Amino acid sequence: MKIINQNDIDKIVEPKEMVEVVAKAFGIYGKGEFAMPERYGFEEGGMTFLYMPCFTEHACGTKMLALVPENRERRLPSIDGVVVLNDRTTGQSKALLDAKRVTSWRTGATGALAARELSNENAASVGIVGCGVQGFSQGVCISAVRNIKKICLFDPFKPEDALKQYAEDLQKAAIGNPEMIICKSAEELLSGSDIVVTTTFATEPVLPEEPELLKGKCYIAVGSYKPYMKELPDSLFEITEDVYVDLPYACEESGDLSTRIEKGLLDEKNVKCLHNVLDGNQPKPASDTVVFKTVGMALVDLAAAEYICETAEKENIGVEVEF
Repeated sequence: MKIINQNDIDKIVEPKEMVEVVAKAFGIYGKGEFAMPERYGFEEGGMTFLYMPCFTEHACGTKMLALVPENRERRLPSIDGVVVLNDRTTGQSKALLDAKRVTSWRTGATGALAARELSNENAASVGIVGCGVQGFSQGVCISAVRNIKKICLFDPFKPEDALKQYAEDLQKAAIGNPEMIICKSAEELLSGSDIVVTTTFATEPVLPEEPELLKGKCYIAVGSYKPYMKELPDSLFEITEDVYVDLPYACEESGDLSTRIEKGLLDEKNVKCLHNVLDGNQPKPASDTVVFKTVGMALVDLAAAEYICETAEKENIGVEVEF
């Protein structure tokens, strides 16, 4: 079995390649060429444990993830776990991968894929609300699919010195060396951003109820993975009907969608799946205000892990161990 840690994964992943890997996974999803149960989640004592198996014609594997939002206060990762990649024929374990990095890169690539398909092709600025690992990968991957000149950052919970270091690191990692702007409010971030990314554990909207500020942008909502969690304001759903998801289950799992469906602000029939846009079965957004909500799926994790493992084999990266 090959052990592939987070440093190895960062060496392997090329953002543009990862976006294409995710796009192919969405194609497999659209064709139904996979077996993937609804992910099992168990919550106890502030920790959520997720179990996410998946099979395709050529691969199989499972992601096991622990989510602890309070770890941010402990200066520890909020997400941790492993991905086990198995041989499709024998079931033998082939590789063990760091799930933090697999999750980060596949989510960043998913957001970038949505930005590529749904945002204005001339979009040149990104705003990131929530400056952690997920926000970082979103910034890097979106800069790989759009000519990003500026990245705006807002995180009221991150110390100023840490936010400055985050901006420096992101500027180095992003394609095109974009200008970095640390914002003092969500309003300031909105005024300077064409694409807006939210990557928080918020239970109340992190963006203001100001329709004029919200108009004309592509929103990539990442953080809400529970019915009581939401990042986006009601106003956003009042000014657009163009709402896209990675899979229909997002309407149940994410409070950003489920609470708006309950309020009558969003008709579930109008929620479209991104794979249909990629397949050409769904037209591009009619409005210049677009929402994409991702909750993630094991199929994309499996595709990302397979890509990482195949590259690790070619480049002799990782550590071989015997069980």
